[in-house]
Amino acid sequence: MTAYPLGFEVSCDGPDEQTDCPDSAAIPIRFGSMTARQVRADGREDGWTRRRRSGHLADLCPGCTPA
Repeated sequence: MTAYPLGFEVSCDGPDEQTDCPDSAAIPIRFGSMTARQVRADGREDGWTRRRRSGHLADLCPGCTPA
């Protein structure tokens, strides 16, 4: 039996540090996207953003971006 990595899941970090994403959103992976960078690029096509929050990078879905 051989195991292969299935890639990465990138989920929303919520509208702020204390609140989880109300939709428990995750970026839908495209066929062929195997690295975290590729999956985040897929998310940007769907309106996801990435911004700094308290020294860390936060991935935000379209629902949490305006908050």
